[in-house]
Amino acid sequence: MGFREMIKKVQHYSGFSDKESQAALECTTHVLASLLTEEEREDFASQLPPELQEIALDAETVTDKSEKDILQEVVKRQQIDQGRAKKQLLASWRALKDTVSPGEISDIRDQLTKTSAAILY
Repeated sequence: MGFREMIKKVQHYSGFSDKESQAALECTTHVLASLLTEEEREDFASQLPPELQEIALDAETVTDKSEKDILQEVVKRQQIDQGRAKKQLLASWRALKDTVSPGEISDIRDQLTKTSAAILY
């Protein structure tokens, strides 16, 4: 699935504007990638369109995942309230799940903290 199509999916799932849908997708990709090991981040990025591959590969791995809350990271990066951040995160996650293989989605889930996984699942 291409980048524009993914943005349209986020827009469909959320009702956000094209611009906000793109920002949400890019932010979610970055935050998720930062929670993965380097090897897993590369596997994740390999299944994304080029525009998101770069974002995923440029994310620095968080060393202490226990302190990283995926929702709060989106709030901070997007400078929005928690309700809006959750809607962005969930719509983007659905678009990513439509794009990335089920095996990769499972691998990502396995690397998330229980708190972060609970938000997405």
